Amino acid sequence: MKKIILLGGVPGVGKTTIAYKLALKMQIDKVISIDIIKQILTHFITRKKEPYLYTTTHESYLLENTSIIDGYLKHSNIVNSYVCKLIENFKDNILIIEGATVNRYMIDLFDNKKYEVIYINIYASEDELIKRYDEKSKIRKGRWKENIKIIKIINNYLKENSEINIENNNFNLTVERIEKYVKKFLYVQQQYVYKS
Repeated sequence: MKKIILLGGVPGVGKTTIAYKLALKMQIDKVISIDIIKQILTHFITRKKEPYLYTTTHESYLLENTSIIDGYLKHSNIVNSYVCKLIENFKDNILIIEGATVNRYMIDLFDNKKYEVIYINIYASEDELIKRYDEKSKIRKGRWKENIKIIKIINNYLKENSEINIENNNFNLTVERIEKYVKKFLYVQQQYVYKS
């Protein structure tokens, strides 16, 4: 049975960096970045056909003038459906998938006869996020800081709807804490495996 490690959280909590550090420490060959998959998909699927591929988790509610959480969940489900279809072709027995669309509902998209899945939500305080958005905006364009109130709502929603929540306020400590959960998941039968 293939094992999937899902790392979710709002933009700026450190998912990508943590995913690659975890993969190096645990010798896991594949890290799937949903941001990269989304970028690739936009080369094959038009905005008219799938507008949710062309927005962000924190601005998706604007597409259909819905609630922030409903927009986030619809966006996430559409993007995650494409990701799950793509990884069916991967031969690896262990995968890490990281991205802002990752949430506990992504688990339902996997066939539980083929996959065991652990979902870990990574979060940060509002002050920490603002600090990180200032840094990120030096490197690439984004409207994270302008959307901090919306991102905070999603951040709180994810924390309330996740069994495993880990605050990233110290990178090395965060990786160590996640590694403990992942080791149990990979090598010991335990209660953190969601089944649909």
